[in-house]
Amino acid sequence: MSSLTLPFNYLLWHYTTAWSDLIRLYTNAVWFFWHFFSIRILVGTLLAPWHRLREASSKETAGFLGSLIINLILRMIGFVARTVIILSGFLTLVLFSLFSLAFFALWLVLPIVALGLVLNGFIGVMKLL
Repeated sequence: MSSLTLPFNYLLWHYTTAWSDLIRLYTNAVWFFWHFFSIRILVGTLLAPWHRLREASSKETAGFLGSLIINLILRMIGFVARTVIILSGFLTLVLFSLFSLAFFALWLVLPIVALGLVLNGFIGVMKLL
């Protein structure tokens, strides 16, 4: 390959093949974050007790009310913990999408910026000479 065709081949790769790879990387990362935070599972078990802990109820009224209160507290703890994890997962997805959007915008102008920096460097060196 001639060194003259290298810039053209790079630009061809940068604006064709690289975009499909970047989108594939983005979708893989979104899939990872969705499964890392287990969002679908946590939404499905939102009102389940924390770590499946349950207090066994007895036949008498005091034992029944006590176990009812304990079970409600465990469900509230589970609800709060799962809600925090779900919201953290959504926040991570939103922040990752915003950073990816900024990266994609930067990727569009990156060859122009690199060429501008190289030309600016040559101009600076020429001024020194």
